Amino acid sequence: MKLLYQYSRISEKDINTLAQSLIPYNNHLKQVEKNGGYEHDESSINLPSDEALLDNVRKMIEKKSVEKIKYFIVIGIGGSNLGTKAIYDALLGYFDILEPERFSKIIFFDTTHALFAKHFTQFVDAQLNSKEDFFVSVISKSGGTVETMVNAEFIFNTLQQKFSDAKDRFILITDENSKLWKQGEKLGIDALSIPEKIGGRFSVFSTVGLFPIAACGLDIEKLRQGAVDMRNKCIGKEIPENPALVSAILLFLNNKAEYTTDDNFIFEPELESVGKWYRQLMGESIGKEKDVEDNVVRAGITPTVSIGSTDLHSVGQLYLGGPHDKFTTFIWAENANNNSGTLGSGTFTELVPEVKGETFLDIKGAIFDGTKIAYQKQEIPFMEVVLDDISEYSLGQFLQFKMIEMMYLGKLFNVNTFDQPHVELYKTETRHILSS
Repeated sequence: MKLLYQYSRISEKDINTLAQSLIPYNNHLKQVEKNGGYEHDESSINLPSDEALLDNVRKMIEKKSVEKIKYFIVIGIGGSNLGTKAIYDALLGYFDILEPERFSKIIFFDTTHALFAKHFTQFVDAQLNSKEDFFVSVISKSGGTVETMVNAEFIFNTLQQKFSDAKDRFILITDENSKLWKQGEKLGIDALSIPEKIGGRFSVFSTVGLFPIAACGLDIEKLRQGAVDMRNKCIGKEIPENPALVSAILLFLNNKAEYTTDDNFIFEPELESVGKWYRQLMGESIGKEKDVEDNVVRAGITPTVSIGSTDLHSVGQLYLGGPHDKFTTFIWAENANNNSGTLGSGTFTELVPEVKGETFLDIKGAIFDGTKIAYQKQEIPFMEVVLDDISEYSLGQFLQFKMIEMMYLGKLFNVNTFDQPHVELYKTETRHILSS
């Protein structure tokens, strides 16, 4: 993975100056990794090298025989499913509709939706012939998330009605001794734990992500190795070899220059869910009313997700002609398995003769390069994140890079990267309405 930032409108001098202020925090991250375990808020960096965690996942997969299933149902919301969906969609899910005979597939229940529930009931009747066809993970760190518990109740009842006893096809992933954990003990449903200090948006390399991803046949060892290698680079290297440190500084300094939106412009459409995962990571980590000294600061960068070239035809006019308040992160892969034949002269290509003799990859490259030139001419700042390919290893690299980037960014903003007190506001009001 490479980070390119010559068009970020930030000087190397400014980057290096600000990097000096992060040396103590960088040393802290090194110590967290050296100590291992989960005593610190930043301990998510230890997840991809936790062999005991990996062993627990493997044993549960073997116990439940999930490698034989057709459908894996993930019930969770926010950090409980966004990381899993990011990886699954990047490698498999984006192409699901074109590969109807490929299994296993993941079905995500991430919010309450009556019509989706109705169609799911019909799906169970038509497609699930035995208990070996499916498996369900119910994921809630707190063990009491409203949307997750509602969907869990509905799916549990639906499957129980058809198969009499489907409890052995469920697993609960939650904090040990949470309300959900204790309910599982009462019902005789197996559970996997999430380390207490690991927040949902930093949990993708825990049981939250590894269990369903492994169940679909993806290589979680390569995923973890990518994360370990990137972690070592992002806490062990100096500027400019530390991409998380550089990226955090670029985002921070552009924000201070009134570029208050970070648009993640992704030129690999199968990575759209990766962008949505990052949207939560940025939104919950940096968007804070108060800093760590309890001063009201209303900090935050607004994260958006755009897909190339699709969104050049929806918001491209705004980005290029509208207010200069966006710092863009272009994301693409050098080797994205885009091999295709050469386009000939035919029915429609004769209307755009310049594409004759080109491949899909050539055309995509021309559009992307044209976009960057247009951004340069309009003096819109941007950086590029270049993945080697779209694979488990590269995704492990990218997700780890962004999580450590967020730790540095929170330190620059002087906010608590790991809490989300205002998410509780809607939850409190929702419970009040439901109980009244």
